Amino acid sequence: MMKETRIAKLIAETRSDGSQELVLTGLPIVFDQETVINSIFGEYKEVIQRGALDGADLSDVRLLYNHDMNKVPLARTPKTMELAITPAGVEMRATLPDTSDGHSVYTAVQRGDLSGMSFAFKVPKGGDSFDANTNTRTISKIEKLYECSIVPFPAYPQTSVEARSVIEGERLRKIQKEQAQIKINQIMKRGI
Repeated sequence: MMKETRIAKLIAETRSDGSQELVLTGLPIVFDQETVINSIFGEYKEVIQRGALDGADLSDVRLLYNHDMNKVPLARTPKTMELAITPAGVEMRATLPDTSDGHSVYTAVQRGDLSGMSFAFKVPKGGDSFDANTNTRTISKIEKLYECSIVPFPAYPQTSVEARSVIEGERLRKIQKEQAQIKINQIMKRGI
């Protein structure tokens, strides 16, 4: 499987002690919540199961702006970004650098101009399933979380080619099964 991305909410933390530290918090991954993913072949529902990140590699996750890997990361686990798996999902707390990029992003989040996060992850083989009857992909295992990004347009991006092919394969099998049942019914009708 290839890297995939999703969107979630983000807020700027107000420091009660008056310090100038630029801290952002968010819940980029939510468990057991159904969402709609838009892709080039249409919409489908997706659920990330509680426990999907058990044993996942969270050791080197970067915080980026708009998935731009050509810029210096805004934070990185474990030094300037903390990720915690909770019953609700993954909580993120990141301290941004005292740079023009750090201040720009922090100010935009604080003003509400930026409110979304996207995250990139890898699902291992067998870590997801697709139910063509309900048009739902269930992710039961995430192998690696690569990065979280602060994004200007919080919309769900397309899944990877591999995920599309898994889903399309299940849809094709469902259509073939329905067509076979129609043929069986037609043959049985003729035999009566």
